[in-house]
Amino acid sequence: MKYLFALLLGLFLLSSCDKEEGDPDSMEIDGAALAKKFQFIGRSVGFSVNQIYVDQTIDKNFYLGTVWGLKDTIPTVKLASLRSHYKPFKITIVPTTSAISNAKIIPTFDGIRSYARKNKSTEVTMSGFSITDFFDYESIRYHLNNSPDVDSVLKLVEHHDSTTIKRAYSCLMRSENIAFSLMAQFNEFSSAFGRKDVAQLKQAGFNPYYTNIVNYGTHLIMMGESDYPRIDFKNVLDKLLEGQPLTEKEETILNASDLLIYLRGGKRESFIRRESGLQEITKLITEFKKEFEKQSNSFDFPISYSLRSLDNFTPLKFWYSYDFLAREEKGN
Repeated sequence: MKYLFALLLGLFLLSSCDKEEGDPDSMEIDGAALAKKFQFIGRSVGFSVNQIYVDQTIDKNFYLGTVWGLKDTIPTVKLASLRSHYKPFKITIVPTTSAISNAKIIPTFDGIRSYARKNKSTEVTMSGFSITDFFDYESIRYHLNNSPDVDSVLKLVEHHDSTTIKRAYSCLMRSENIAFSLMAQFNEFSSAFGRKDVAQLKQAGFNPYYTNIVNYGTHLIMMGESDYPRIDFKNVLDKLLEGQPLTEKEETILNASDLLIYLRGGKRESFIRRESGLQEITKLITEFKKEFEKQSNSFDFPISYSLRSLDNFTPLKFWYSYDFLAREEKGN
């Protein structure tokens, strides 16, 4: 518990070289003044995706070495299990850590999970938070892409068919910490699936891929908005995570703030919560720290994966784009 908590605090400490200094004279900006000053305009962004994020619709049919028929990539990656279309065979599991040696097994959910757990004591590769502003919760798609979990997030923030922020300031903090990865060898799949086998699958209407890499660790996104500047809001969050008492001014800041937390680790369920105000945000941070420990110690499922084609053995790569709203000062 102490080790995991230290890692969590380390993420925040690594997010900046120096402690951000809050403005002692910072003032709250109310909604009326905000509406007069700013306007929202439409924007779009697109990029190539080759790493697919796991969501809470995952089940025990998914693990390293499974074979799938790719049905679609948009709006979400849709896969059909091809388990009944081939005879199980042994694969070599190659870890990215040196803690344990390769293993050759017939892949099953329990078998892959057991092997993944053996990596538990390996050193965690630390990464700090990236910190940015945001104006539309649709921005989480940049970090989760077409994960179905995005819909669960947006349901918590919708207002009048909009997902824009309602307060003056915002803060998006993200940390993707991959502790280790497990890889399958493509030569074993090319031997198991000859051209005739692949042709038969394609004639049956399948576009066959196999799970060639799975990544274990934690993926954390915090999206907060406040009537007070980002620096002040972030510093209050730092103190909550460190278990430090808050000043009266800091309590006032939280009472005029909202916080959404998205966390995935090794459990099937994603941790997706949003709260507002001092008491509820304080409770949320307490629950989050407990959940972080559970997710970090679970290896039932990876946080992300990649697929490789059985037809030409190239990695799956697709284009993903989405629309969002940006905020600008009126008159610009």
